Amino acid sequence: MVLDKSIAENLRRRYEMLDAERRLLSRTQLANYYETFRQRFGPEELQNLDGEALLKKMHGRDKDSLVYWLEFKNDEEFSARFGSIAGGSALKFGIYYRSETQTWRTGAPSNQRDISVEEAIEYARKHRDQLVRGVGLLHSLPENGTDEDYRALQESMDEEAPDVSDSAWGHKYFHLLFPDKLDDYHNANYQRYHLIKLLQVPPHGDGR
Repeated sequence: MVLDKSIAENLRRRYEMLDAERRLLSRTQLANYYETFRQRFGPEELQNLDGEALLKKMHGRDKDSLVYWLEFKNDEEFSARFGSIAGGSALKFGIYYRSETQTWRTGAPSNQRDISVEEAIEYARKHRDQLVRGVGLLHSLPENGTDEDYRALQESMDEEAPDVSDSAWGHKYFHLLFPDKLDDYHNANYQRYHLIKLLQVPPHGDGR
């Protein structure tokens, strides 16, 4: 990406100001947070789990679950500085546990339904498997990939990981494992908005 000189200079000055005020995370801090996330929720960890252990690891209500870390986690162990996915219904994760009735639920916000633990586990397995396949695709993406490389990645993600890649939480998961390949704007509209602000032409088609 070649930026307009005046935009590039404004960004550089802004970065230097924020850095001088210590409002940015250091490279060491970033590396530590990324590694902490990988150790807890990387594909190797998720592949070692199954059944209710996998379900709770991915979609549980406690503070050790993947969905909690992606949406709410913000402390010394892991900072909420990687793009917000807060707001909306918990159904954005596909399923959620409703503590009031002690049941798992799925569906649309206006048309929810209870599902059994066994059905919830199948959702968790599907999400896990798609995350793992998505990680494989991102491993294969060249460093400093071209527009064509990313277009091919989008097509492969649509085929291999459609339920997670076309979601804010899935995009954030992939970003935290590949911060040099995916940005931390997890909403496609925000991605395109900021490209336009940089005087770049957004890519054609849908996708994140």
